[in-house]
Amino acid sequence: MQRHTVRDSRRRPVVVQHSAGTPGANGPLTAVQRVLDSPLAERYEFVRMHQHAGNGSLNVPLLRQWVRLLRRIRPDLVHVRGLQNEGFHGVLAARLAGCRRILVTVHGTVRDLRQPGRPWRRRLLVHGAEPATLRMASHVGTVCDYAARRDFLRDPGATFVGVIPNGVPLPAHPRAHRERVRAALGLRPDDVAMIAVSRLTWEKGYGVLADALRRLPPSTVRRSAARRVLLVAGDGPDREGITAALADTGDVEVRLLGNRLDVPDLLGAADLFVFPTLHENLSNALLEAMAHGLPVVASAVGGNVEVLRSGGGRLVPAGDPDALAGALSPLLDDSAERLHVGELGRKVVAEGYSLDVMLGSLDRVYQRIIGE
Repeated sequence: MQRHTVRDSRRRPVVVQHSAGTPGANGPLTAVQRVLDSPLAERYEFVRMHQHAGNGSLNVPLLRQWVRLLRRIRPDLVHVRGLQNEGFHGVLAARLAGCRRILVTVHGTVRDLRQPGRPWRRRLLVHGAEPATLRMASHVGTVCDYAARRDFLRDPGATFVGVIPNGVPLPAHPRAHRERVRAALGLRPDDVAMIAVSRLTWEKGYGVLADALRRLPPSTVRRSAARRVLLVAGDGPDREGITAALADTGDVEVRLLGNRLDVPDLLGAADLFVFPTLHENLSNALLEAMAHGLPVVASAVGGNVEVLRSGGGRLVPAGDPDALAGALSPLLDDSAERLHVGELGRKVVAEGYSLDVMLGSLDRVYQRIIGE
């Protein structure tokens, strides 16, 4: 746990930033770090409340640790990101510590999982922990319009504060290190590199992607030296199975890179972002790819639809490898089209999903809640 302070004669509101997960593999955790490093740190005194590993059950020692922290600092607001077991622990600790203002932002829900694992645990989360998290919160927000319309959020018992969209930095020179990074990855100048950035779980559509790559038609570009390459940045519980699925992808070479802290450089080295996820709210990885000017081929689920409706990529039905291959093929063969689509995507992020947009939305919500 880290306490971030700035010397100031005024008393700034104390806001706890709750997060969970591993750096480089977690969108909400990345968002927390961006908030801590932002100008908002001059307006609020931020306190970290981070959980490195997921909870398999009720973690009493962790609750005690967090309750002691919260009682000591007496925050003006506790911001908990996410539902599931981790969010439940964050909100419960805040309640036990007597905190009155608890904001929960919804980034996903166990009810969307296609391969939920142990059925009893899913039922416990869907019918127990997640509803309890929403009931114990004083305020609830979402990261996209799609999530705000979900049935389970219609009457959470808390005040709905609206949509606080994810936001990402817009790099001034997204391809500044392109040649160096491509050389380090063993990419030739004419190679066309697709990239996927996510946790390695089947929920992200890697089985569909493997099928789609095998169904790609031969390139129409007559360049014998050019290769099609897929870069995969991330790690996760299904790594072994996904590695096996991507072992036979026809003419496409696959490089599994593991968790990386240099994702912006990898995006600058790539030519196309592929995101075949089976469900999604609002992906930071998608926004970052678009901010780097990469054209996107993504499944038409959740927040993907509202992000790409103004341009920046192609949407395909989730779970459809033929449609995915059909959308990838023309972009793989046409560098001018990739450039055009990528520029549109960068404009979409600049106007609606930049870091400044996110920070402005967050500041307004914080001021509203604390003012109450």
